Amino acid sequence: MAGNQMPSNAELGPLAHTTIRDQPVLDRHAIPGLELANGQLRRIAFWGDSHIAAGPFMPTLISALRDKGLSVGPRFLPPTMGRANVSLPGLRAYCIGSAWSTEIAYTSPTPLDIGPALADRVVEGGPESYLWLDLRNASREAEMQQVQMVYDAPQGATVDYSIDDGGTHTLTLDSTTDSELLTVRSDHPIATLKLRVARGKLVLHGFMLEPVKLPDVTFDVYGLPSATVKGWANANPKVIAQTLHGVGYDGVALEYGTNEGADKDFDADKYAALLTKALTNVRQVFPSASCLLVGPPDRGVLRAGKDRRLPLLAYSRIHHQIETIQRTVGSRFGCVAWSWQDLMGGQGGSYGWAHAQPSLMGRDLIHLSPDGYRRTGHALAHSLGWTP
Repeated sequence: MAGNQMPSNAELGPLAHTTIRDQPVLDRHAIPGLELANGQLRRIAFWGDSHIAAGPFMPTLISALRDKGLSVGPRFLPPTMGRANVSLPGLRAYCIGSAWSTEIAYTSPTPLDIGPALADRVVEGGPESYLWLDLRNASREAEMQQVQMVYDAPQGATVDYSIDDGGTHTLTLDSTTDSELLTVRSDHPIATLKLRVARGKLVLHGFMLEPVKLPDVTFDVYGLPSATVKGWANANPKVIAQTLHGVGYDGVALEYGTNEGADKDFDADKYAALLTKALTNVRQVFPSASCLLVGPPDRGVLRAGKDRRLPLLAYSRIHHQIETIQRTVGSRFGCVAWSWQDLMGGQGGSYGWAHAQPSLMGRDLIHLSPDGYRRTGHALAHSLGWTP
């Protein structure tokens, strides 16, 4: 962390000391859908920003479940392959053509009819409309019995597809008013699926995966870099519910706040209203699911660029406000809050995490290092009762 961007040790004083606060185990009665009941299959989903979109935070949580002897796998694959800094559990590799564009809920100025990933992919038929998926596991073993593409075809479309580099099949899709399912089966577990839109326009919401053996825990991750809770506030809950085609979750988690907190003129009342709208929509889609709100980590100030004259705790104080609002508003919707900032030692904790050996903070003092994300994953797993 050496360099003129990092505040000096003299300026930081005691803030340069690394603090990691143990977080309490959350009340299992408040979030029963996130409790691992013996012999009971669980379906869990996380929505959030770049903190969960890539890197080891989510894999650490998944590893905690596997360390208990549970099988874990995704059942809904978001259509965000090819987006920068997005890693999708359950997708070993992919190749996507340049013709695909993206509709994103959190950047839209108006509400959108959009799928559960809060981002849809759109393409017109042509040579660059291909999408290849490698669905094998980490051991390169095929384990998918069935794959269902969740799509809209507003004026109809023609899709070519092949399984495991076999013969090409052509399907004509009728025009749709609601999302539909294109079901792909094989006599053997599916390793790879190759698609191309030959004609028409296709709106891709994602893929529903059905492995040969259902996992003990379904763990779906919907992470988008730079995302905010506005994505949920902008989404049409009826469309999300219809696009899921009957899929529900026992537990849902929303990890947001860092990008909302980047506004130095942060308006607490506006954020509370936005979060209220978002959670209203979440509850319309998942009325009985256990709900967890993961607050933003601490954020520091670099001594370079536009922030160089800000007080050391400028962003820390905003993040604390956001967490407080999440706790207050979330309680009205039956959501439990978890404090990432407190794990880091409270306001200003990012500086101490930056000075840890090895460092637990990224050089931007916004994101964490891989070790920092692993440490956070272990702490959250403990709070959820997934580890001793």
